[in-house]
Amino acid sequence: MSVGLRTDDGTVAQEAARRRPLRRWSIGHVAVAVAAMLAFVANLGFLRSRDDATRVVVAARTIEAGEVIGSGALTTTMLRADAGILATLLTSVDSGVGRVARRPLAKGELVGSGDLLSTAAPDGLASMSVPIDPSHAAGGTIRVGDLVDVVDVDDDGTGEYVVRDAPVLAVSDAPTGALAGASRSHVVLGLAEDQVLAVAEAIADGEIDVVITTGLSDG
Repeated sequence: MSVGLRTDDGTVAQEAARRRPLRRWSIGHVAVAVAAMLAFVANLGFLRSRDDATRVVVAARTIEAGEVIGSGALTTTMLRADAGILATLLTSVDSGVGRVARRPLAKGELVGSGDLLSTAAPDGLASMSVPIDPSHAAGGTIRVGDLVDVVDVDDDGTGEYVVRDAPVLAVSDAPTGALAGASRSHVVLGLAEDQVLAVAEAIADGEIDVVITTGLSDG
């Protein structure tokens, strides 16, 4: 026996004696659909993050404090960060080459503009980083622009001048521009070619003293 419903125009719509069973999703189907949706969202987020990332400089290898940076010491990676953080980081390898490391940098570590010292030397001079204890460098008061003498003191206490009136190009305490507060620091000096080896030998011999001569008259 079939059941019919009468419509307004008097016709009768016959309902099928057997109803087609409804299709139901299993838990497995739902899991697959959710996984596909999550993968889509993750891929979309990854693509967007790559679009928003900025190329920044990182250490390609371990860099020691006081080391003059060569092109092989730095490389780049992509980083997504806010503008304030990115403003403190180097974004070009070329901008770091030739400068001096203010502190040790581990391989893969981000390189900030404050991590490197400027070593721009006047014409005819080379830049050389000189490690120094602040207690042997005018108490750590040496600043960029000072003129200094480098004194080599032998084991018997005899001292001799190695360099006279060398310009200070950079110091290792970038925020204040002076060496104060550091237990072991560096000054970057502008040296003539024949002075470089003399200073290197004095450093190898042992402790050296750096004396401020800014404003002193010759003689």
